[in-house]
Amino acid sequence: ITVHGTHGSLVDQNVIWDAKAVGLYVEDGNEMDNTFSNNAVVCSWWQKCSVDWVGGVASQTGGAFWIGMTNNMIGNHIVGHEIAWWTPGTFRGLGHGRASGRVCPAHTPFGEIRDNVFHDNSRFGIYLDNQFPRNVKRDEDGFLTDRSSCNTFTPDGRDNGVVNEVVNQFDWHNTFVGHYALGDIAFINYTSVNNGHAMYWKQSKNFADGRLWHMKDCTFAQGTDDWGVLQFLGPSGPFLFGMKDSVFLGSTRGGNGALQAGQHCGKGGAGGPCNVQYLLENVDFSGLFPGSKKIAFGVRGQVEDQGYVLPMFVAKDNSLGGFRSMVSGHLDGFAQEGCQKLGPEWGDGWGCSAPVRRLNIWGPDSGNLKLSGPGYAVGPNWASPTGGRNAGEMYYDWQHGGYGTPVIAGRSYQLSGGFHSDMVVEFTDKLLTDYLGTRESVHLQVGGVKCELRDTDDRRFLTPQGYIHGYGWPLQTVSTHNIIRGGALRCGGAPPEQLPPPPEPDAMAPTSIRLPFCRDLPDVKRQCSDDGCRVLAGGMTNRACTDYCEAMGLMCGAAWEEVNNDCQVKE
Repeated sequence: ITVHGTHGSLVDQNVIWDAKAVGLYVEDGNEMDNTFSNNAVVCSWWQKCSVDWVGGVASQTGGAFWIGMTNNMIGNHIVGHEIAWWTPGTFRGLGHGRASGRVCPAHTPFGEIRDNVFHDNSRFGIYLDNQFPRNVKRDEDGFLTDRSSCNTFTPDGRDNGVVNEVVNQFDWHNTFVGHYALGDIAFINYTSVNNGHAMYWKQSKNFADGRLWHMKDCTFAQGTDDWGVLQFLGPSGPFLFGMKDSVFLGSTRGGNGALQAGQHCGKGGAGGPCNVQYLLENVDFSGLFPGSKKIAFGVRGQVEDQGYVLPMFVAKDNSLGGFRSMVSGHLDGFAQEGCQKLGPEWGDGWGCSAPVRRLNIWGPDSGNLKLSGPGYAVGPNWASPTGGRNAGEMYYDWQHGGYGTPVIAGRSYQLSGGFHSDMVVEFTDKLLTDYLGTRESVHLQVGGVKCELRDTDDRRFLTPQGYIHGYGWPLQTVSTHNIIRGGALRCGGAPPEQLPPPPEPDAMAPTSIRLPFCRDLPDVKRQCSDDGCRVLAGGMTNRACTDYCEAMGLMCGAAWEEVNNDCQVKE
């Protein structure tokens, strides 16, 4: 069933059996207010349905496959496909057909999403991938009236996101559920049972409307007599990831942890730098089988070194066993700050009563930086994965354009390095301190100048996606940022109470949307085509072409084995 250039239709109570490629297709990108409800979309065997078709190749299919997002998905069952429901926002990122160049599907808000059940799909159940809904301005036919409304920020630097919700979603017996890159989407009463991954998520952000909880009233369960692993592989990046009133039940089957922070951090398509803050409230691990691990810093075998060292967990209740913060066990300097060494149950981390928060520096590569102060007054451990980070060594995240590490609120630090361009410094998230009912700051000295960095400081034009690849924004400073300039820190402050009115939109002005390009592909050993889209890539052992390409918002067209580490295809 294809909805093409149509608005306000009802697709209800249909049975779709063994449809080739796609069962429910929203084709162009401008379709709005259509409702897909109470349909059953079934494939008797996923390879029977995943075939080349007019919309793409066999790897670009799904029980439901949407290019137009502002439609309703209510009470549908999708079973047996390669992917149940896929919204590949950057695929046809400027639309299709009559909508081509007149829409931005990766940033178009969804309609109502609730009461759907997806099970026994070969790859993903729900797969809302590469979606960051924004306050797009459209006419009655769904076409943009202001292309700049697809941008990360409003003209004055405020978050341009729009929050959507996924309510009462039930995924079971799929290999994956989740998304690579997804922001401003809240999951309410989500249930994941006996999936290969309870949730798979690489990149996200703080909510534009100020809410806290990415996952609320959710259940993640795994039985011992069924397939799958109880492992929530959560996103990384410098933002606050919130989980509330949620439970983990059953066995982690010897896995690394029920809740693992920082999936693929340091690799293509993930968030970074890796110092994400996980906020937990009333998260119940008591239903885990004895011997199961509750949390993990990083995802074993799936992250670069920084992913094991930089994430942190925070709570104000007993979700973390009474500790207010937890940091990686590799940061042994936090023992001097009263933190306690924990066992495998808590990821072998350090449990702290002190408020541990994130510190980030954005700007061009200045080589390694050195942070001195509480938590880092120890000798460096240069072994992997620590790499001296325990003693304040800060490495550049080339994919996002910045540095990051945990610090303790209320304390003083000194930062040194070979700064040669403007750098913007930010500390923690005001969302977190508002929730805790406190104001927080750290003192930072750079080049002989000390500033108090506050949770209330101006964050205009700053995004956890950074400014180099993917969904980020070019580095743009304002006078109230904390800026390292000329090797010294210049103190900033809170944003003005009244911002100047933004300029009138120009409907034909070029958008700053950055679609993914083949030149963004990571770990390229050789380019095997003129357009750079056929590559010999490293790090592909046990990694599929689909995962490699989709991590960067691209699609896998085909994959081959090379003859001798070259571009020659093995017959």
